[in-house]
Amino acid sequence: MPVHYDELWKNIIEKLFPHFLSYFMPKLYADVDLEYGYEFLDKELQKIKLKGKKGKTLADKLVKVHLKDGTEEWLLIHVEVQGKHEEDFDRRMFRYFYRLYDKHDVDITALAVLTYKTDRQYDFNYDVYGSKVTYSYNTACIAGYSEEELQCSQNPFALICLAVQYDNLYRDDEEQKFHLKRKLIKMLRERAYTKEEIIELLEFIDDALFTTDTMKSQIFDEEATSILEEDKMAYVSGFRQRAINQGRQEGLLEGLLEGEMKGEMKGLLEGIRGMLEIKFGSVPAEVQNKMQAISDLAKLESFKNGIKKATDYEQVRKLL
Repeated sequence: MPVHYDELWKNIIEKLFPHFLSYFMPKLYADVDLEYGYEFLDKELQKIKLKGKKGKTLADKLVKVHLKDGTEEWLLIHVEVQGKHEEDFDRRMFRYFYRLYDKHDVDITALAVLTYKTDRQYDFNYDVYGSKVTYSYNTACIAGYSEEELQCSQNPFALICLAVQYDNLYRDDEEQKFHLKRKLIKMLRERAYTKEEIIELLEFIDDALFTTDTMKSQIFDEEATSILEEDKMAYVSGFRQRAINQGRQEGLLEGLLEGEMKGEMKGLLEGIRGMLEIKFGSVPAEVQNKMQAISDLAKLESFKNGIKKATDYEQVRKLL
């Protein structure tokens, strides 16, 4: 089953951005003043958004950071999520650059993270009767990192890269992917990551090395839970989406007695409550009350999707 990396990458970049910058652009990371903060410019990127073939939206992020010398820098992060190179890729990178530069007149540096194996030179060259443009940008090819190098690194994105490499190598071998998921969990246990970092990494690993076997998924959930329980961290049975699905299934069973829609709403509310506990700890009473007051299933689904991007309960409250 092919992995849809778009949302996985967008989420993990936002949640673990300092680690992302440190791993893929260490020189820029050394100059960035993280205490000043950083800002994801999704609205600005949307205004000049490009699409790939057949209307496919690309997994891109635009981030504004502040350097230690007081200047601003815009970082265009382009994650190429396809399994092979597209001929217009360099042109797309150039078009992003000139549209942003023309619109905002700011310094821009770009990074393309490539999830497929390649050794080609990435830049855009335009040469028409003496009129020339060459646009070069930063690239990081995940396949180019050695497994030993990734295993030795303490940066969370080393495990992300390992998960992508393993998926590329064993995409159709569920037994091997399950074995490697457990291997990555063991590596997670040996690293001093925060609760939030562990949860984000587990979600990426689980989805990147997706398996259809429910028994294997249950074993993964139990081993993932054991990491959190070692540090007495709040956790809900099952892992994120499976926790939601489990709640919805239980709700649907009750729905046979009290009405299918009512049961599904109850199950979804339980799953959402689990998501909130995983991300932020115990759910405040006013948040629970406002959730319970939602009577429309579509609105509840929309609220659930918004939680994925929220960083604290203040943002959660704005969704209600």
